[in-house]
Amino acid sequence: MLRSLVSSVTTGPTSEWAGRILIANSGLISQQRGRRRTLTPVPWLPPVKENIPKTGVGMSQGTKNLLEQVIEKETLANSTFAHQSSQETSVTIGDIPETSRRVGLVVRKIGMLPQWTNEGTRILCTVLEVNENHVVSITSPEMWYKSSAVGKRKAFNRHGPMWRVTVGAGNDDPTKYTLAYRRQFAKAGIPTKEKLGCFLVTEDALPTAGQALDARHFGVGQYITATGKTIDWGFQGGMHRWGMRGQPTRRTTKSHRRIGSVGSVGDARIWPGKRMPGHMGYEWRTVSGLEIVRINVDKQVIYVKGSVPGDIGETLLLKDCLQEEKRLKSGPMPTWAPSLETIDEEQETEPEEGVVPKSLLFNEKFSPKLFRFTSPSIVFTDADAKKTAGRDKTKAKIAKVKK
Repeated sequence: MLRSLVSSVTTGPTSEWAGRILIANSGLISQQRGRRRTLTPVPWLPPVKENIPKTGVGMSQGTKNLLEQVIEKETLANSTFAHQSSQETSVTIGDIPETSRRVGLVVRKIGMLPQWTNEGTRILCTVLEVNENHVVSITSPEMWYKSSAVGKRKAFNRHGPMWRVTVGAGNDDPTKYTLAYRRQFAKAGIPTKEKLGCFLVTEDALPTAGQALDARHFGVGQYITATGKTIDWGFQGGMHRWGMRGQPTRRTTKSHRRIGSVGSVGDARIWPGKRMPGHMGYEWRTVSGLEIVRINVDKQVIYVKGSVPGDIGETLLLKDCLQEEKRLKSGPMPTWAPSLETIDEEQETEPEEGVVPKSLLFNEKFSPKLFRFTSPSIVFTDADAKKTAGRDKTKAKIAKVKK
């Protein structure tokens, strides 16, 4: 009977994964523990992208143009709806309890850029872009516990019940993806997203589905936690992967970068966990306690002091730091919204000499200890000039000060 049931289900484009789900749920096979890094999606999940050689194959030019117009209008309507829902959301700025967990952001690593403090100290910062983040779905702990193996471990943990909040980043062409993947975005009323990330959120900090997330969800001076995949180095030897010394470089043949003995005397086998050549990198890593020193509101860019996992262009997950001395004590709950923005109407006056007008600058937030290049770095007065001329007793004069 099971064979007939499997054969009846395994018909159609999704026969492969549907049959595997049925067999796995029947208890005939046990799920094997996977590797640390997975370059391909698991076989029991439905495909995300369409398996077609090219979008629009066999369509006339008029049909293609009509399809592009429909997609453009749907994306504009969804973006407008998400913006309106964000404005209607009630947001407050106050004390954040220690047990609260806010939602995070899905960002893209642009690169690294140096910044300078007011004392002239050079600090290296990582530039992260917040690209069109929206809340896709919210899953309750009960539903998450029933429908997922991960939910059985994380839905009810030592911190209490946790909701799973899925955040999408980066608007993309919906014709590249399957109908099952697009439905979750249509249900939330937002455009189709390219990247997805999940966060554990408590009930008192739950956002609404379809709400837009801004870079001002974090504040300047706040400490955050970054999670992402490390740089993928591929297959590497023991010296590069584990920092081994190698063998002598003289009176040897083809063993200068070898790891040497693997200790298989007696039992004649390799013990699990032995450090040997293999795949290096592309593993999940978390770096905690990173300080935000600068935020570009117009470009939705965050400057983080230090380095984060991953190569340029990789996707990372940002959330609040949970270290007690670096925890966020006060901020927007559940997230930043346009209702918190205050516009100061200033009278337009002619800028002073040497000062860049505000109309030519981005709307940015700087840390108080960070040097701003719009302000003068060195200011000399007449008193400084006379004092310098009186103390200068060298024969070679670099510059003569006119009295």
